Amino acid sequence: VFGKTASGHSRWAARLRRCRPSHPRGSPVHSERSGNMAALSLDSFNALCGKAEGRDKLARLFQYSARAFVGLASLAAPKAGSKLSLLEGHARTAMVQLAGARRTHRWCKELPVIQSLPKSLSIKDPVDRVLDLLQKASLATFMIVDHIGHMKQWKILPGGKRAGAGTIQLGLKFFCFSNMVGALVQMKKFFALSASSDDTSKAELTCLKTAFKHMLLVLQTAHLSLLCPSHDALVGFAGMITSFMDVKAQWPAAKPVAAAVVPKALAMEVAPPEADEKAKPKSS
Repeated sequence: VFGKTASGHSRWAARLRRCRPSHPRGSPVHSERSGNMAALSLDSFNALCGKAEGRDKLARLFQYSARAFVGLASLAAPKAGSKLSLLEGHARTAMVQLAGARRTHRWCKELPVIQSLPKSLSIKDPVDRVLDLLQKASLATFMIVDHIGHMKQWKILPGGKRAGAGTIQLGLKFFCFSNMVGALVQMKKFFALSASSDDTSKAELTCLKTAFKHMLLVLQTAHLSLLCPSHDALVGFAGMITSFMDVKAQWPAAKPVAAAVVPKALAMEVAPPEADEKAKPKSS
């Protein structure tokens, strides 16, 4: 069509570029190529809230944001009746109510963990087997003890020496131990991967990120269980970081984009000169 000239090739390339769909920065296609995450939009937020785990992690983000505010307000030591003192009370109420709501939706989450225990017994490496069993068993124990404390709060079960709050704190000690073991497991994987390759791989970065998350959870649960109290501001910010990581993991993935369909007539029109030359029959 264009002949064997450089200008013909350039016009052919420009014509093809005009046939391709454009994807502006920030669109779902661009996000999918850069991080495989859907764009920040109301549809993506609705998809996040459509999952029980997504709603739970979003509530956790606000719960620990309220705890961070309570901690910062306590550093200011507001006077009773002041505006800051009033806001601190509201933040504390939101923190407690969100924690109770999340505890209600935690029921039966221990079942998949218990079901996975036999699979841990099939791990060949004895160290990995013991660590995996300890992590899962302590996690399941935390959830079961948390249910008992919840029923004590409802006065379905008698309190005894450990009331509802005391039983919940006992369960959080098991959760703290589970995250300690989880951090050890991830660091063990990281060093094993580092020894097998010289370059830092994506799997190594994932291990480091997961270990960091476990360590932050250890900080949070050690404070909440009164095992090693620190400060609400520090724990609140640590909880916001881990909650953001969880929300990001629950955020919907970008939808794959179908390839653009070029009409047959247009494809024949913009065919390169070489294609026309090859299509001509050779004379004998």
